[in-house]
Amino acid sequence: MSPTRSAVTLALLPLALAVAAPASASGPEHFETSFSYTLADAVADYQAFGDNAGSCGDFVLLVDFDVQRSVARWPDREVRHVHYIGHFYSSADTSRSIVRGGDFNLTLSLDSSGAPYAVTRSGLFEYVEIDNRRLVTHVGHDELDFATGPISATPKAGDAVRQAVCEALD
Repeated sequence: MSPTRSAVTLALLPLALAVAAPASASGPEHFETSFSYTLADAVADYQAFGDNAGSCGDFVLLVDFDVQRSVARWPDREVRHVHYIGHFYSSADTSRSIVRGGDFNLTLSLDSSGAPYAVTRSGLFEYVEIDNRRLVTHVGHDELDFATGPISATPKAGDAVRQAVCEALD
């Protein structure tokens, strides 16, 4: 390389770094969100639409929850860390409840317009507390493309654990 070309390259290098630095230094947008779904909401949705969290034979499971989400958003994806705590209730006797909660990550893949086209979830989707013991009802990793359907799923949810929820509320 000639001395003139080297001098020009060295002179332009700080400008190139200065222009590139803001692009690489800009990270994702971060924000927090929270919301609640109350027992009154669950009862109203059950009465109006039959919405419930599962059947226990003589009654269905109703839920309430408080959700907290930490969100990081890039142009091509949004990652949500979701934490929730709430309860399962018997529709036959809403004075009876057991604690339920979850803690997982949800990643939305976004197209060039910012619309989601796929989702990946992984973590502890749901646990319950029965007799002062935490039982996992749903844990794993799954991927879904909105156009083609499930890509993979390894969630674990046991019928025996779901039955334990029903028995605890019976």
